[in-house]
Amino acid sequence: MDSFYNWYDSVDDDASPENVFWEEMERQRLMSQIGSGSAGGGGDGELGAAASVAAVSGADAVGQGATSSSSFAQQPSSTAPMSVEEERGAEATLANYGQFMVSDNWLAEDLMMQNLNLDVEGDGEEEEQATYEEPWDTFGQEVENEKDDESGDVVMKLDVEKMKQIPELKDNIMDWDDVDEEEMKKEEEEKRERLSWINIRSVRLEKVRDNPNAKSYFARPPDELEGFDRMWVAAIDAPCLANLVGVFRNYGVQFADNFADWEDQSPEDAHWSIEDIASFKARQVYEATGLPCIASRTSFEIEPARKVEVSPNAPGRVPVANPRVQSGYKFNNIGDHVDYIVEALEPQTDPSRVTRFTSCLCYYDGEMEVLDYGYCDCDIYFSNSVRTFIPMAHAITEMCKTLQLTFGLEYQKWLKQKLQTAVGGRGGASIALRDRVLRDAKVLPNDIIDVSAFMDSNVDVDLMDDCAKELAERFTQMQVKPTKILTVATTGLVIAIPMAKYLQVPVVYARKERNVVMSSTYSAAFSSKTVGKNRELLVSTNHLNEEDHILIVDDFLSSGASQDALLRIVDDARATAVGVGVLLEKVYDSGRQSLSGYNVPVESLVRVQSVSEGVIRLLEEEGASSLFQKA
Repeated sequence: MDSFYNWYDSVDDDASPENVFWEEMERQRLMSQIGSGSAGGGGDGELGAAASVAAVSGADAVGQGATSSSSFAQQPSSTAPMSVEEERGAEATLANYGQFMVSDNWLAEDLMMQNLNLDVEGDGEEEEQATYEEPWDTFGQEVENEKDDESGDVVMKLDVEKMKQIPELKDNIMDWDDVDEEEMKKEEEEKRERLSWINIRSVRLEKVRDNPNAKSYFARPPDELEGFDRMWVAAIDAPCLANLVGVFRNYGVQFADNFADWEDQSPEDAHWSIEDIASFKARQVYEATGLPCIASRTSFEIEPARKVEVSPNAPGRVPVANPRVQSGYKFNNIGDHVDYIVEALEPQTDPSRVTRFTSCLCYYDGEMEVLDYGYCDCDIYFSNSVRTFIPMAHAITEMCKTLQLTFGLEYQKWLKQKLQTAVGGRGGASIALRDRVLRDAKVLPNDIIDVSAFMDSNVDVDLMDDCAKELAERFTQMQVKPTKILTVATTGLVIAIPMAKYLQVPVVYARKERNVVMSSTYSAAFSSKTVGKNRELLVSTNHLNEEDHILIVDDFLSSGASQDALLRIVDDARATAVGVGVLLEKVYDSGRQSLSGYNVPVESLVRVQSVSEGVIRLLEEEGASSLFQKA
């Protein structure tokens, strides 16, 4: 063992930290092997170890790509010599996988190309239990089955025109006018014919087809109390299910079940592409359950060994290349065979020989099929079946991005709705306006609230735009949509103009004085604390007609005098008032009560409870108060 320490102590002057690291890693492994008697006897083992370290010193870290073959020119083997028994065991293992040998699946060069579209695999397996009770066995026994011909899932259509408006996507959106439908039908028929030859089988899926309760089980609605609004089903590796469920949960997707017990039924099943296998699984599950399905398949590849130039003057015998060691391998599934073949090859090959795990996810809903991929390139020294989690996680993330764009899935929509409900329908803009009122507003004599710091002579346009968006959203759900906004110049314009942008309607404003272009007008008298008594609002008769649906918008609702005047003008024009929206409402005044006779909804973002003693007190929303108490 002294030779190991002598070798470790002598470090070349030009050795890099990476070289030293890999030499130490190899030294520790060889010492462990020799200590357990697995590396053969004394002198030969030490000689092999020294040669092996020279080879390993040029290796790259895991997943960093191919290394130059010159790094291993001195010695083809990466580890200590194998015993005769070990060589025979490795040869027997490799002989079992002869049908998966390939000669042209070079992977190392591909690592320099970062934007490749790769393949996939991934199929979880579960042991069948004869006494296992499936979740659909007892579903709906107490109630009569409903929706016999319905799947319970809403098929979402792709909004192509909306997607074309996105700069990053407009050049990549297919124009269906240019699509050859006959060619598409032909490709679909060819694919169906090809998939009909696949024989893989899921015992649990066959139970679904045979069980009368299964149809109603998979037709049940998603659990809205938990924030779900879509029900799908999966057919992926069981260990990766938690990742899939966790990612899509954020977008309101609930998975009714996962069919992970797929098994090959013929030798040909081991040679289909992972795309075909994933597509076959997704289609089979969709046909049995009626729900959109996400299925997976993961492949495993080992690149052929790189040729090693051995000097004819090198001491010792020239090693004879074993064709099974030199060959590449490709499997379309993950299982124990991955670990078996890696264990057989790793002692006889370069530690940086590249292996690749490629996962393919397929989404299918009867009308649309989507494929996405994830991959992991790994040196054989570090390779094992556990690496499958890496490409699967990547593929799940990519699939989520694709379906989010396709269906317009909103991140944590349920949480936003729950928060909005908790605060009484008030959103972020109203909360920001509340904060600004408490911080910058002042109480003037006669109980007038001065908001000139952000709403009057000095307008915070970002805040007003956010408030306009929130206030506009409250009027978009009405059965009768507004066709025009009517407000008072000039204070009402700060909220009316941005609201008109979101509602896509014009703005009409009432003047307090007549100008030369107003030959014919509608007029209404009013009085208020801010503008005085016996004032008049004027609107040109050209701007309103009896077909209009008018939304009244203003900055304040106090006594309701100005809003009442605008509603009378709307009535004079024989138009229809559909609502009143304001930024601030003084609930201690009678404004809302004075407008109650018009039978229109009144919406305000912030409600002021009192201004007594010069202190502004806002009315706490019932939802917000209960939310804060729970917290």
